[in-house]
Amino acid sequence: MGRRSGRYKVVVINPLVLALLPQLLVHYIDKRNLAFSLTRDNIMGLFGILFIGLWIFLGTLFMKYLWIFSYIIFFIYIGSFGTLILFNTYVMGIIFIRKECYNCKFRKMIIDHESIHLEANFTEKEVWDKLKNVYTAQQFGVYDNGKICDHCPIPAHLIEE
Repeated sequence: MGRRSGRYKVVVINPLVLALLPQLLVHYIDKRNLAFSLTRDNIMGLFGILFIGLWIFLGTLFMKYLWIFSYIIFFIYIGSFGTLILFNTYVMGIIFIRKECYNCKFRKMIIDHESIHLEANFTEKEVWDKLKNVYTAQQFGVYDNGKICDHCPIPAHLIEE
């Protein structure tokens, strides 16, 4: 954990990112997922290797029917996710954030939330307990009914005891 701590890259989800990594749609469909990251343990690294191996195997298997396009198609559906998992696990943690949330007043808290998840395998309750030591509802004007999206879960987490 020591070599991975504090090293992350924030990626804003846009149509190009979703086209290259269609697996992210699973997280992106739910509007309450403001940002997300993948865990950084050796099991995920093993899954990354498995997905890359599956991409090469299926690309080779379908080479007779789809020519070189088989590698491209299976890379988009399998290999890109395996590469992402390996990069996230062993090189640099990646935090995916919604475009509208990247411009939000809660952005720093959202990124801090995901960076805590990247550093260690904490539960949501433990992460919010840590964040509440740094951020308060009054600090963000949660009670003022300002410009907060209807689906945003942050105000409820900040207010709860």
